Amino acid sequence: MDKKGAQVVGISTDSIETLKKFKAEFHLPFLLLSDSGGKVADTYGGRVPLLGIANRASFVVGEDGRIVEIVNGSAAIDPTAAVSACPAHKS
Repeated sequence: MDKKGAQVVGISTDSIETLKKFKAEFHLPFLLLSDSGGKVADTYGGRVPLLGIANRASFVVGEDGRIVEIVNGSAAIDPTAAVSACPAHKS
C-alpha cells in the first residue's frame, strides 16, 4: 500500500514457481498471486475466447469495487498505466 491508499497486485493463472521467475525477470515491484484454478480470471472475463488461456490485463478497481480502467496486453506488465488511472493517484 502506498501513501495514496492504492495497491498494485498481479494475479495470474500461472503456478507460484512460474510467477517467482517472472517477477525476478521483470523486476516487478508488486505482489503476484497465483489463480491456478482460474476463478479470478473467469470472474473478470480474463480469458481469451475459444483458447481458454488467460489474457494479460491490469484492472484498476475503485474503493467501491467497480472497475475504473483495464490495461491489456504487454502494457499490463508495466504498472505505470494502471497507476496513472488509479483515482487515488489522481488526487
